[in-house]
Amino acid sequence: MIRPLRLLCLTWLLVLSTGCGRPPEPPLQVATCVWPGYEPLFLARQLGALDAKTCRLLQMPTTSDCIRAFQSGRVSAAAMTLDEAFTVLQDGVDLQVVLVMDVSHGADVLLGGPKVHTLADLKGRRVGLETSAVGAYLLSRALDKAGLGPEDIHVVPLSEGAHVAAYRNGTVDALVTLEPVRTRLLGEGARILFDSSQIPNEIFDVLVVRGSVARQRPEAVAQLREAWFRALAYLRAQPREAARRMAPREGQEPEAFLRTLDGLAFPDARAEARMRGGELLPPARRLADLMLKKGLLRRPVDPARLFPGPGRP
Repeated sequence: MIRPLRLLCLTWLLVLSTGCGRPPEPPLQVATCVWPGYEPLFLARQLGALDAKTCRLLQMPTTSDCIRAFQSGRVSAAAMTLDEAFTVLQDGVDLQVVLVMDVSHGADVLLGGPKVHTLADLKGRRVGLETSAVGAYLLSRALDKAGLGPEDIHVVPLSEGAHVAAYRNGTVDALVTLEPVRTRLLGEGARILFDSSQIPNEIFDVLVVRGSVARQRPEAVAQLREAWFRALAYLRAQPREAARRMAPREGQEPEAFLRTLDGLAFPDARAEARMRGGELLPPARRLADLMLKKGLLRRPVDPARLFPGPGRP
């Protein structure tokens, strides 16, 4: 009877040791807001390419909310513009760009109302602006082109959700905004005074992850990147079906949504790897220097800290 008892004990020890292994890692919490350039993440989830056990997408009201959630540590990752990543970096937060999502070529815009036909007409006018880095940056570049300074206009702080109403009721004479508001207001007679196509390769959307998370969970980050590129492949192969899936979150019809994507460029996997591997550093340094000069950064930042090495993660 001794040997069967020993065997039974060994069996139970094996069961117990197996059940006491390390618990599974919680999913990466990724903060996003409504923006066409982020929709491939949600498309990836719809297609089953994004494992819910690995990654959880959290939609927040504005990009400012995404940044605050990331800075506070409530989320491990967030989608934001590169200039916004600089504002986080300047506060000493350890973060890495793990994905260059898109490049804005017209999707970010300064619109003029009925009384504003040119950039010169902005002098003395009320300009609506969401208090984010990208909005302030676009406005700064537009004022440069017009030969105006911040003192020549009256900035009206607006949340993104208030843009349409402020334009319609005349609270502002001009408005710094983005898709899908851009397309909606152009349909109501707004004029493009300045957009990101006039400053190519200056406004990038990136996915940032806390440095500690990127180092400790490279497989999860790799799975998130793979899901993104699978969604882009689907978008290129079946644009109308992809638009049908993505448009409702943006409050648009599929055809209108496809038109909004005309203002964005999505790098493929090879181009994206080259950008993170070094190609993005020169324009990133120019952007950081300009932001510091314009007072959009409180202190210098080194963009190289966002890109730990070629082809990573």
